[in-house]
Amino acid sequence: MKVVYDQEILGIMNLINKLSQARVRDCFKDEDTYYCTVEKGDIGRAIGKGGITISRIKQAVNKKVKMIEHEDTAGDYVRNFIYPVKVEEIREEEKMVIISGGDKKTKSILIGRDGRNLKLLNKAVKRFFDVEVKVV
Repeated sequence: MKVVYDQEILGIMNLINKLSQARVRDCFKDEDTYYCTVEKGDIGRAIGKGGITISRIKQAVNKKVKMIEHEDTAGDYVRNFIYPVKVEEIREEEKMVIISGGDKKTKSILIGRDGRNLKLLNKAVKRFFDVEVKVV
């Protein structure tokens, strides 16, 4: 999937890089939230001690910002994306990542109203991996 960044997103990526020294790998906006993926190992820098860096970033952009640490496998990336939601299992099967949510509340959080959270998760995962995410 080819990703094209506009000036706004490039500005956000640059700001995060400057304020945190974290290497930003990807960023996109959905409604009032920026979703930024940082290189593996840089999540601590992006959030900062006691969350100070992420607070500064949120204040600078005046929007919500969610940081995700990049991983080499789709399953691990999904786990990072849905954090702090705890699930029973995340497994990969041919072109698919299957999340076993466990209880109804967890499943409803993962799927979201009208499937919004699941669509967002799929959008993020497809930027790096050729898989589809399903919640069972």
